[in-house]
Amino acid sequence: MTVFNNVITYRNYKQILIQNFTNKHIYDSQQTREDYRLLFDKLQYDFDKSVDENLTKIDQLHAIYQNEGENFNIEKAVTTLNSGIDKGDYQIFLINRDYIIEKSSYSKDVGYNLGQYKVLRDLIDSLFDGSIPVDVSPIKIDSASMQFKRYLLKLSHDGKYLLQIGYVLNILDELQQKYATIKHRKHIDLYLANENYLQPIKTDRIDLTKQSLHMGWEQTKDILTQLKNDLQIQSSSITSLLNANVSDHSIKLNAVLDRIFTDDSLRHNLNQENHKLTIYSITNGLFNKTNETKLLVKTVYPTFSLEKDLQTIYNQTALHIFVILAVMATSYLFILKTITNKLINIIENMRNNRQSNVKNIYVTEIAVLNDSFNALHHRLNEEIGRNADLLKENKQFIADTVHQIRTPLTNIMMNSELVKKLQPDDSLACYIDKIDSSINMLTNSFEDLAYITTADTIEYHPSRVDLSQVLTDRIEFFSTISKVNYREISSSVEANLFVHINPIELERIIDNNISNGIKYGEKGKHIIINAYAYAENVVLEFKTHGNPISDSNRIFERNYRENEAKRGLGLGLYMVKCICAKNEIQYKVAYLDEQNCFSYIFSWPQTTLQLPMPH
Repeated sequence: MTVFNNVITYRNYKQILIQNFTNKHIYDSQQTREDYRLLFDKLQYDFDKSVDENLTKIDQLHAIYQNEGENFNIEKAVTTLNSGIDKGDYQIFLINRDYIIEKSSYSKDVGYNLGQYKVLRDLIDSLFDGSIPVDVSPIKIDSASMQFKRYLLKLSHDGKYLLQIGYVLNILDELQQKYATIKHRKHIDLYLANENYLQPIKTDRIDLTKQSLHMGWEQTKDILTQLKNDLQIQSSSITSLLNANVSDHSIKLNAVLDRIFTDDSLRHNLNQENHKLTIYSITNGLFNKTNETKLLVKTVYPTFSLEKDLQTIYNQTALHIFVILAVMATSYLFILKTITNKLINIIENMRNNRQSNVKNIYVTEIAVLNDSFNALHHRLNEEIGRNADLLKENKQFIADTVHQIRTPLTNIMMNSELVKKLQPDDSLACYIDKIDSSINMLTNSFEDLAYITTADTIEYHPSRVDLSQVLTDRIEFFSTISKVNYREISSSVEANLFVHINPIELERIIDNNISNGIKYGEKGKHIIINAYAYAENVVLEFKTHGNPISDSNRIFERNYRENEAKRGLGLGLYMVKCICAKNEIQYKVAYLDEQNCFSYIFSWPQTTLQLPMPH
């Protein structure tokens, strides 16, 4: 009976270890998906903002082609289209009635055959016969450059070509930077999915070649096959897709993915034989108004640590069983009644999962059994305690995060509805500002949370950073938020101020000080930001009008809020304090001229220096 109980206990411990390992990495994979969702949302938002401009540009190209006729110069036209734009750039393509890109400002696409996909042939035919006046494509990736593009198509006045523009946005550098910060101890693959195919997002720029549509479909089938094998799922929908002939039939890839990943769920599979835990997650993105584009994230974790723990428990259980059998066999012949009672008490504790308090054990085998059981019992209780704390922290983290994003999301949705109902003229500027402000607030909050959740696992290496440029960029980022909140930022930033710090940590210092100024400063008053050289060092100052801080010693403590009426995570200045301590940045808070002044001094190399009086 005791041996049976040990086997049951071993099975329970094994299940707990596997479940804990899986849950930990599912949570980590969720955070990875959210990290990339932010970039995906920003990309979709930038593309959505440019739709009206894109439509204007395709009409402009149509007019240029009509006016120039046989003298049409594609390089001159692309220069005209790209003049005066704030973000991205435009490319021009001329598609003939044989579905071939005959001319293009992007040389790698010249000769590209779009007729290999039935759905593209049908679309091109509809544009040539006038059934569709203009087509706007979903977001796609150019396999030769890893640039994100949206294409617009319109028939030329002479009916000879389909005029196509490609609006290009490049976030590959941001993807590379994000990948570098979160790839620790896991493998990550990213894919962009639309109705027609899956495209891998390569962050290393290695082996980038222009793929034909046929090659793209073969690659899509390889990815679907890998997904099916990784998750060990039986799906008739995937099988049908793998057998589909895209030259003769239209496909609905996203509909299949929706059946596999319901409600943005995660799918995972633990394969100890191949020593890996594979997790797939998917997101439509916040600004994806239709089901046209999805981001698929695959994370793979090695299972060697789990296998080591399982082997340890197996060995300990085998030892326990061996000792128990030895004690039982010996006890009938040699052990006195008192020793037998001790053994019975130990076994009873094992059966009831209680810590053994049996003392004065003179038989070595029983003492080993007692100590081993207590050690294993203690380890299990510690693990249970850690999991309980982790669960509590996760619940609080999720609750605070939901509260933090609720207000800006509400503003986004309300003002989006107003924009849709009103005519697109200057009277909508204030609503658009509110939408942009809410999006920036949400982005800033998520960047704080992303840093907090990774600070213990990712090493943020310092480098030589242009503080002047970073500060200028962040002031521009917060300009809409300050405007909507009736504040104005005034800055005096000397040029060519370089500091030694990780750029992400520098942004956290700047963003938290500016956002606090917007949150707590007086309405109508300026938020003043200064950056200047001082005694071969750099000083950064943030000043806001308002009442003096009641307890400047506690303002940098974790979860401390100066004004409890203003909701927040209570982690901003604590995060700033930790970053300053890590990088040996001196800081202080002062109240001068009815202004709260936060001062930071960066030394290169670090030296002890008294902070100057604020400018």
